[in-house]
Amino acid sequence: RQDEVLAACVSLAKSFKTDKIRCFDFWRLADPAPHRAAIDEKLRDAAEITRKNGIDLILENEHECNTATAPEAARLLSAVPILNLNWDPANAVMAGEHDAFPAGWKLLPKDRIHHCHCKNAVSDSQGKVVWSPVDIGFIDWAAQFRALKSIGYHNAVSLETHWRGAGTPEASSRISWAGMKKELEASGTLVAS
Repeated sequence: RQDEVLAACVSLAKSFKTDKIRCFDFWRLADPAPHRAAIDEKLRDAAEITRKNGIDLILENEHECNTATAPEAARLLSAVPILNLNWDPANAVMAGEHDAFPAGWKLLPKDRIHHCHCKNAVSDSQGKVVWSPVDIGFIDWAAQFRALKSIGYHNAVSLETHWRGAGTPEASSRISWAGMKKELEASGTLVAS
């Protein structure tokens, strides 16, 4: 039903007057290699459809999907030149890429990053990677914000509130938002209005 879903997304994007649709590249397979060419072709076709409708198709690197890490995202963007990226360094961390920033970041074509998700992850006492507030974890968000500014990034950075450690979703989101503001201030990238 992916073609139906895409058609509905194009219609909704037009209704909401947005020029972006976010996508993923299917649930992670144990070995995506035998299916990679077909996945790339499906994404290429979808990106052509959205482009013809004046909409940018952006793929989020997602730890539960076939493109999770920066190396995987760089490979995909090379294979599908009309697709762009929703960069989520914490998703790369969840997939085992603990140096998603800055090492993974260096691999990405910066002009193809058209959205960014802000969240973080840490190793718990058993060594398992778990979500955390934005200002605590593997991702140095102040440095990531400076890197985004240095490339002339002008698209959105949205808080993604996966961490639920404060008791309620609202309390957890407030703590993550405070951490994001702290990292933005520390980055020196905020411009007074």
